[in-house]
Amino acid sequence: MEQREGYWTGFHSEFDETFRAGVYSDIQVKPGSGPPIRAHKFLLATRSEILKTMLASDSCKAEPNDSISLPEFSHEELETFLEFLYRGDLGIEKFEKHFCSLFVAADKYGIPHLQQFSEQQLLKLLNPSNALKVLELSEVVSNETLKLAALKLIVLQYKEIVVTPSFDEFAKQNPHLGVQITRAALTYANEKKI
Repeated sequence: MEQREGYWTGFHSEFDETFRAGVYSDIQVKPGSGPPIRAHKFLLATRSEILKTMLASDSCKAEPNDSISLPEFSHEELETFLEFLYRGDLGIEKFEKHFCSLFVAADKYGIPHLQQFSEQQLLKLLNPSNALKVLELSEVVSNETLKLAALKLIVLQYKEIVVTPSFDEFAKQNPHLGVQITRAALTYANEKKI
């Protein structure tokens, strides 16, 4: 099995090298800020039906120099997103730095492999310092598994998380999630009494 996994890693690394070198690239992907990045229409279209539709649309054909705009990304986020599309994997540091934009893009562009990868990585990385952000993100992408995991951690680490200034800001921006945290804490407290 290890030999086979190494084979696939090598196979995907060739895609990554092609992406980095811009070999035979045929489209520019424009972020919301920063310079465009060269990519390959075929790869984008095979990774996402939504991107495939965007590439086939008249607006893409009307763009000069054959380009497509993904304005929700910064240049660095777009580079990380494209790296994932080419490699099928990301280093933990890159993922941790850009998990919000990656998970939202996975949902927006319908990329199941990135959705699963993001969920698995976030479950591993979930801790008191990012639990509120993960809870908020789980609501945006409608991921019940992450939502329940984040709620559980917040309830278990309630005293540590609720006294932070970030919780005050979180509660102002997400009153409905604040209510869910309170309900989860009460449910947990009642279960502990039994």
